[in-house]
Amino acid sequence: MNKLKLPKLLTLSFVVLALASTNLMAQGSWQPSLSYSRPGTMINVPTTSLYSYPYLLRVGLTSQYEGSTVAGQTLGKYGLFLETDVTRTFRAGLSAVQGFKPGEALQIALHVQDRLVTYGETAVGIGVSDITFSSSSSTSTLSQQVQNLSYYIELSRESGFSENSVKTFLGLGTGRYSSNFGKTALDTQYVTPGVIDTITTVALSNTVGIFLGVMVNTNILTERGGLDIMMEWDGAGVNLGMRVPISSEYKVNFALSNLQNLPAFGDDANNPPGISIGLDYLLPRVRSTDKDKRRLSVEGVVTEEGLPMRTVIDSSWHKAQEQHIISLRDSLRMSHTELDHLNRMVDQLEQRNKVLEDSVAALHLARHVSDARINQALKHLSRSLRLFYNEDYDGALIEINQALEFNPNLALAYARRGSIYYKLNDLERATINWNLALKIDPTYDEVRNILRALNENRLRKTLSIKNG
Repeated sequence: MNKLKLPKLLTLSFVVLALASTNLMAQGSWQPSLSYSRPGTMINVPTTSLYSYPYLLRVGLTSQYEGSTVAGQTLGKYGLFLETDVTRTFRAGLSAVQGFKPGEALQIALHVQDRLVTYGETAVGIGVSDITFSSSSSTSTLSQQVQNLSYYIELSRESGFSENSVKTFLGLGTGRYSSNFGKTALDTQYVTPGVIDTITTVALSNTVGIFLGVMVNTNILTERGGLDIMMEWDGAGVNLGMRVPISSEYKVNFALSNLQNLPAFGDDANNPPGISIGLDYLLPRVRSTDKDKRRLSVEGVVTEEGLPMRTVIDSSWHKAQEQHIISLRDSLRMSHTELDHLNRMVDQLEQRNKVLEDSVAALHLARHVSDARINQALKHLSRSLRLFYNEDYDGALIEINQALEFNPNLALAYARRGSIYYKLNDLERATINWNLALKIDPTYDEVRNILRALNENRLRKTLSIKNG
């Protein structure tokens, strides 16, 4: 059986502890969230990434203004935070939050999370936030510390479109991620039956809630890491935010939190709306390369000409790299040329395909029209035959003429019109039509026999006249 890594065991133990304590009632007061003071790239919801973060340490400060009371007291909070990777998948953060109101306790919270598994563009993470240590005695008991913890499990997905990337985070959590976060109820106690002794305010139980976050990394200021736009539901409210990169290492954060409570701006209430601004510093990862190691190994060595060995190696290395870059550029130009040629060939083939499609469509249309005209011609031929047998030769002649209007290449129509003229004693027109039928269809033996018989009859008449 494979052993789980230590970070996974730690986070799993936190989850077991959460399941055992979610039905308890919190005795201490809830401290509302401070935007951008937790590990991750979102405002308040946790994040799990498919990849290791490109920075070793993230440290910064943030403040949140929540208006002023009638008495002129400024509401809000400010804090410091830092986060870093403990292992390749395990991440920890520390935040210190202080309220603007005098006498508010300084709260220091630890946050840990672990990436359990990745599959394609999806990752599953688990963690716990708000392991809080407060200077106030009201939150010093172990049970209160446990009940204020925020356990969560989340599913994250990273995808891209055009030159932008989209990250989505969906999860279940307790504590600050539950719908009961910051809500209280009145607890009435009776000493004498029917007589109210004391009325106290207690926090609601730590329930499970859903949180959702979406972050779009745009192609604005790409050379500095890109402008981030965020929107989330953290279980208690709707937050909108934006991260503007000043450089690749410094980011300015803006946020509007708990937008659903905007009418209560300036009220000293639970989950008040706030305006946040903060500054992040990202310490990039620095890794020594083999080239740096080679430089260190030849430090202080000189050649016979007195040149430092490091200078000679660097010069040769740079020359080799320049030649390699020139070769790559030439190959890239050839590839672009071949790609352009292939694109032109594809365009030509597409044009030919369109021409062939148009030709096929025209042929289908012509065939359809031709079939329709032939059908009409055959109808008139059928009517002419019926009229011919009924000795209505004039009507039969009209039908034949209409059939020839639809299709002038019907040998049968000319042969029948010749027979009609023969019945009408117009031998000349009959002969002309029979010859036209034979010209269209040279294999029309019936018409050929009629013309042969007609010629033989004329020849007999001519001979009888000469001999007489």
